[in-house]
Amino acid sequence: MKAPSHPFDPGLQPVFSGLASISLDKLPNSRDLFFSLIHSSEHAEILPQAYCYLKQHLRVVEQLYGKQLSSVYQPDCLTQLTVKSTQTTLRGYEDLSHYAPVILTEFYSLQAVSQAATSLSPLAVDVMAVYLKLTGSESYVPLFEGMLQLSGLNLPALHSRAYAKQTAIPDCLFDFGALQLGFASHCRAFFPEMLGFTLACCKTSLFSDDQVSEPIRQFITARQRLLSAQIPAVSAIIEHYIGLFPEHTATIWYRVQSGFYLYQQQAQCCQPLEQQLDSLSPQQAVVQLLQHITPKAVGHHGNIKLADKGLDEWFAQTPFDADAFLAALRQSPYINTATPEHSILLKLFDFGGPMFGVLNQAEKALLRSWLLADEVTLSPPSHKKIPFALPDYVCTVTPDITDYSQLSRRQLYYYLINADVFPGVLIKARQHVHSVLWKAQYFNRLPFKHYSHQVFADYMQGIYQAEVDSYQPLKDTPKLSKQAYIWGIEQFAPAILTDGCWLQHCKQLSFCANSAIGDILFKIYEDETGNGILEQNHPFIYQQLLDSVGIKLAPIHNQAFSDYSGFIDSAFDIPVYLMAISKFPSAFLPELLGLNMAIEISGLGKVYLRLAQELKFYGINPAIVNVHISIDNVATGHTALAVKAIQHYMDDILARQGKRAMQNHWRRIYTGYCSLQTASTVFKYALIVNYWLKRKQKIPG
Repeated sequence: MKAPSHPFDPGLQPVFSGLASISLDKLPNSRDLFFSLIHSSEHAEILPQAYCYLKQHLRVVEQLYGKQLSSVYQPDCLTQLTVKSTQTTLRGYEDLSHYAPVILTEFYSLQAVSQAATSLSPLAVDVMAVYLKLTGSESYVPLFEGMLQLSGLNLPALHSRAYAKQTAIPDCLFDFGALQLGFASHCRAFFPEMLGFTLACCKTSLFSDDQVSEPIRQFITARQRLLSAQIPAVSAIIEHYIGLFPEHTATIWYRVQSGFYLYQQQAQCCQPLEQQLDSLSPQQAVVQLLQHITPKAVGHHGNIKLADKGLDEWFAQTPFDADAFLAALRQSPYINTATPEHSILLKLFDFGGPMFGVLNQAEKALLRSWLLADEVTLSPPSHKKIPFALPDYVCTVTPDITDYSQLSRRQLYYYLINADVFPGVLIKARQHVHSVLWKAQYFNRLPFKHYSHQVFADYMQGIYQAEVDSYQPLKDTPKLSKQAYIWGIEQFAPAILTDGCWLQHCKQLSFCANSAIGDILFKIYEDETGNGILEQNHPFIYQQLLDSVGIKLAPIHNQAFSDYSGFIDSAFDIPVYLMAISKFPSAFLPELLGLNMAIEISGLGKVYLRLAQELKFYGINPAIVNVHISIDNVATGHTALAVKAIQHYMDDILARQGKRAMQNHWRRIYTGYCSLQTASTVFKYALIVNYWLKRKQKIPG
């Protein structure tokens, strides 16, 4: 399959190596999918499952909302899309904490839209603008995280597998979060649905502010105010998108509605669950508790019996008859029927008792409520979740037959630009990164053996100062001709039209232990892509430069771009390496930090200062050079942020692993720093040689 001519073509769909279809019974559950997608850069095998998971849910929407889905689009259709009341009443911080899989992954898919393939698209820039408004200074996420900390709840980290195993959090909320993460992994393939999903989120009041504490009320109010404010911007993006493909208006509109109702369906799925928890009797609540803990209790009770049956025998039953067990327990000596609060059963869970630590305080309180209950309400029969698709439904996918192992770097460029469409390229990408890093480490020695913040800062300052001191202003005609510069501008197009691509997936780090570092790197990426303003987008600035000197190229996501014979082969060396390492921000984080440092400081000093003057001499707009000179500054710019990110990382390694590990990670950071030179060496020499040959052959520039 070849990628369509537009980066957001509604017909775009991914291909998967070795697969033609996926049966739904092979899909992971929502908890496992959530965990894998949080770490998607290390779990590429989950991508086809995530794709089919989304298809599965959208199929359900067609079944449930088929009569409401329309293929007729009118200008006022977006305003007529309304949501049903789906407000959930929160009983306290613990209820609110259950929504972390949803709140902390909200709108993650919006930033994923901004990637190398879409770098020049006004649509992508507008989507990023919405994302930055939702996550900027008015974001409600800090309020949410602050309440979780103040609550005293001891929850595992969101990125841990233990978090995904938290049974107190309903499955539907992990399902909700997995869908949001799935949209991020396949944001171009499901772009219409993602836009509809986002619009529904902005229009939906997910929580009721009745009978809640003041901090929770403030969170609910702040969230809804911010979301409502983005409705016009999201609607405008949808209208813009539909206008780009008039021949596909009916299809796009249908898909936008599907995404809209998918959000509504997820919100409604979670609402009854909360209401059901409120309506549980003490008996029903204890039954749920027992069903959770008894499978792990078998084999720990020896000869202890209840109603002439061993406890292990009770617990080993499939299914476990919790109501019969509790009835037998009420008739046992463990229960003091006269004064239930003094029952031996409760003392078993106190300090010094044989079951101390099995139940937390809330669970012991629940057990006490059951003992004091006057009436026993048997637990209702279990109800299976309404299936999300027909039992015989099979998700058909397009098989990928590309042999990535045989691709040149020129060919790799196309597939890495479109890695979300061709995820099979990721194996080759990782191999390429290892190859470059091995060379960088083998041919470079550490500038200093023992890392410290001061030594590192002094070293970087020395490099910067040497560059500045060697700068000499242009006093005469440049040594290179105008045609040489124009030819060079053309050769740098594959790299600079993907400017910032090495950080395009760094936001994934925000879910992990390195969240502060991820935030620093993403700030750099925001600047590279224009902070939601097209005129400040670096690839857009470079495209304007190309247009101004008469260089006409195909869009970078199109194979015609990389096939262009005017490029020398090594013009793809740098961007291929940068895009390849960007796919693995967790695995290669220290190397990525070093690489980022090298890229940012390279924009300062004599080379760029002199280049700006020489371009201006020939009447060539030096805007792309000037923007790097200013934004990469060592005081507050990208170079300063690059240093800060490395220092944060080394502090973290020192605190968690000690000095020896810190020195080992410094080796990795410096290898990443040197890898930029390793990846660009052939290109630098090839530029000189190829231009010399062009002049010798008198081929016009």
